[in-house]
Formats: sequence, structure tokens, C-alpha cells
Amino acid sequence: MTEVATLFRQFLYRDLAFILGGLIVLLSLAYAFRGCIAIDWQKEWKELPTTGIVLIGAAAYVIGYAVQDVGAVLRLTPTGRFQPGWFLKRLYERFSRVSWQDTCYPNDREFTFEIRLGHLEIHERAIQELERLRSLKVISMCVGGCLALSALIFAVQMILSHSSIISHIRSLAWLQSLVAPCLAPSNTTDPLIFIVSVVLAGCLICLGRIKGMQEMQYYQSIHDEGFSPKPPETPGR
Repeated sequence: MTEVATLFRQFLYRDLAFILGGLIVLLSLAYAFRGCIAIDWQKEWKELPTTGIVLIGAAAYVIGYAVQDVGAVLRLTPTGRFQPGWFLKRLYERFSRVSWQDTCYPNDREFTFEIRLGHLEIHERAIQELERLRSLKVISMCVGGCLALSALIFAVQMILSHSSIISHIRSLAWLQSLVAPCLAPSNTTDPLIFIVSVVLAGCLICLGRIKGMQEMQYYQSIHDEGFSPKPPETPGR
């Protein structure tokens, strides 16, 4: 029962990260194209039905999950094994106070090493620490990737809001005419929000990569330790 509760808590943390990241993207879209939103959010938000809140949460979850996985395909927010460059190695050394060591544990197929861990006599605290690293990696990658997408949305909104910029980029003229009814005048705080989003996205993605590197070092330590296999379960128990 304790293992089930721990697993549920870990998945709850990750799911909340997907919802948070998706909400960041949705709020950015709503703000950037607020000209198309007819309702007064400040007055009518409290009157939003429960079904609408559930649908927004579900949409946010899907968006957060999609952003993380698409980012993983693009190698922006990798959640699997990766080879860090010299910059990440320096960050890892400053963060962990130890030098990076190249890993060589088996990883020929997806989840091969994870399956092997399930058959070894490893202390529960070690497994919990490994899961904590994985959760922090996923949370950082997801929220960081969503903040990066949010910054991109703000950048597009600021560019399309300035006719002087569009006049020099003819290829964007059709896009401005398409979304012009939804665009609201750019505020003086928009550049600040864009800069903050870029900085936070970069920090969280770097932190997520560091957690991924710590996870790989943890896998390597388990592989080098040579834990003995678990004894076979007695039938009937």
C-alpha cells in the first residue's frame, strides 16, 4: 500500500506539472489574442461552470504533455539519455560540486535498464531518490518548454502588433491580416514578460538537463555497484 501511495504521489506531481505548463501556454494565447475574447474575465471567471474548468484543465494537461514530448523530439527538453556538452558539464560541476563522468550502463532498448532494476536487491530509499530525480527532471523540462513556447507567443504577438515591422517583412503581412481582429495593442509590460519567460525557460531547461545528468550518474552507480538479484518469490505468497 505504501508503494502504491508513493507511486500515486509521484505521478500526481508530474501531472500537475503538465497542467501548470499547459495553463501557461493557454494564458499566453489568451493574453496575446485577447481581442477575440468577448467575455470580461475579471467579472465572469467565478461564474465559469465546473465543466468548463475541467475542460480547461484537460486541455492544459494535453498541451503540457505535448510540448514536453515535442521538445524531446527536437532535443530541446530531452527526457531520456543524452550526451551533455561542455557547457552542461560545467553547469553540472558547479551545481553538484563533482565532475561529470561518462556513463556506460546498458541502454540498448527502451526501458531495458529500468526493467533490470526491478529484479535487483536495491534499497527502497535509493529507488525513491531515483524517482525524485526523474520527477524533478520531468517537471523542469515540461514547465521550461511551456515557458519557451509562451515566450515565442509573446514575440509573435509583439511583432504582429507593430505595423512598422510587418511593412519590412512582406511574408508576414498575410498573417497579420488573418489575426488582426484578435490582436490587442501591445502593452509596455509585454517585453518584460517576454524577457522573464525566456530567462525562466532557459533556467528550468538547464536545471532539467542537470537533473537528467544526475539521473544518468545514479544509473551508472547502480550498474557499477553490482547489486545481487532478488530471491525468487515463493509460490502462494
